[in-house]
Amino acid sequence: MLEALGLEPVQQQAYEALVDGAVTVRELRETLGLSATKVRETLTALEKLSLVGRYPGERRGEERFLPVAPEVAFESLLLAREEAIHRTRRHIQLLATRFRANATARDPVDLVEIVTGRAAVIQQVDQLQYSARHQIRGIDRPPYANSDPDRLDPKTGMMPVQAKTMRRGIGYRVIYDTHGLETFHRIHTDIEACAELGEEARVMADTPTKLLVADDRVALIPLRSAPHEMASSVVVHPSGLLDALCEFFEVLWARALPLSAYLAGRPGGAGDAPSPDEARLLALLTTGMTDQVMARQLGVSYRTFQRRLSGLMERLGAGTRFQLGMRAASLGWVSQPSESEARLAAGNGGNASGSSHGLPAVTGGKTGVRSAKNAPQDVASNTDR
Repeated sequence: MLEALGLEPVQQQAYEALVDGAVTVRELRETLGLSATKVRETLTALEKLSLVGRYPGERRGEERFLPVAPEVAFESLLLAREEAIHRTRRHIQLLATRFRANATARDPVDLVEIVTGRAAVIQQVDQLQYSARHQIRGIDRPPYANSDPDRLDPKTGMMPVQAKTMRRGIGYRVIYDTHGLETFHRIHTDIEACAELGEEARVMADTPTKLLVADDRVALIPLRSAPHEMASSVVVHPSGLLDALCEFFEVLWARALPLSAYLAGRPGGAGDAPSPDEARLLALLTTGMTDQVMARQLGVSYRTFQRRLSGLMERLGAGTRFQLGMRAASLGWVSQPSESEARLAAGNGGNASGSSHGLPAVTGGKTGVRSAKNAPQDVASNTDR
């Protein structure tokens, strides 16, 4: 942990041993399993860093080494490291200014960069996220380069890089393709975990391409992709092409349907808010996935899904899914597009997920419209999962 301050592992171990009570070379040797020479070298290095003080032993006993209080000892190291980071950042900003000033004179070939190989694509995805200063925008759809279990957090299913990036204040806006939700993502794990950290998520069917954009400075799109693997990508630097990709994302964002508000537990509505299960159900209904896939996402059987849907429709007094959407919208349980987004969606013939007139697309699913009153009796009584 203290490597960030320039301490070697053995120095950190020695300091922590002193904090835990070891005060002599002999005690440190027993604790660390090192030679007396190595222990003394390490203590000398810690003294030079003002982390340790040396004191004579009582009545000609072994000399004692006592640690300086951690909050005092490391403050100067932290300040020095922070100042070095600030200087580095200022230099990078200077280089970026020079880069932009000379961009117009550069060969157009230099405005794009081809990244080949799965490992190189993964590395570029990570670097792009780490480089963001304000916001990451993305279109999430298969295939996935970061699909190995060791690339995902075992508890949340998130990519650790995204979690770290969001925790340092970088915003995320992501359009999820319905096919990715059906085959890769899980609403109750990674999608909800991202929403809780502040990701704004929307959903759309048949998105045209994968896309990742850091601020307005760099973008990453596939060059070509095999059916099940990302083979190569194109890094796009500041240019007319990058401007077009940023605008392309905004057009799709306006047409996509909101998802995050439900999952983060913050539907902008009245006091009688939906339960977490109802919020997940409403979120899934906007995706246009089949009832069977939505049931699988919720971790319940098809009949249990139908029972929950019927119960929600009955609670809101809706006889059809369309009425359910209208009632949920009137209660503020679903996010509706802004006036400008509604105009854009109308100009494009409605959004790609099947809703129109600003209403949530909760009439999806390939089983057709079902009335709550006409639902089979066994749906209401079945509790299997």
